[in-house]
Amino acid sequence: MNIPKTTDDFQKEFYLSIDLMDKIGDLRIRQLIDRLDNVVDEIIVSAIIKIFENVNRPNTQYTDQKYAGIILNKLKPKTEIDLSIVLKSTIENWNKSVEEFPFWLKENYGLESLKNTLTEFDSQKLNDIQTEKIKTMKWWLKI
Repeated sequence: MNIPKTTDDFQKEFYLSIDLMDKIGDLRIRQLIDRLDNVVDEIIVSAIIKIFENVNRPNTQYTDQKYAGIILNKLKPKTEIDLSIVLKSTIENWNKSVEEFPFWLKENYGLESLKNTLTEFDSQKLNDIQTEKIKTMKWWLKI
């Protein structure tokens, strides 16, 4: 296993680790997580956002997002990516059972900023899925 140097490297290692779970359990993903201390936050965050956006792995979507959430929770990577951009790109595909994602958003952006952005989203024309996900995110965060 290589230490990821790019977002693509991260995703390749991450998805390989998830895909090998049937054979070796979570050993490889735990090893990857241990190596991520040597990876800059922006690579981690960008790759994890792409994991939450990814609609091409429906059979492993929950597992993919759960482990992405575990990484967010354990490493608490920081980013300056605009919160609205992150939410717009991830909200529809986010699995509502992955509580780590909204809690990481709160930790990275602050409660007030997140609350304001979610309220702003609520006032836009959203589809039913997006509306439900915003409602769930607010429920997780008790706002």
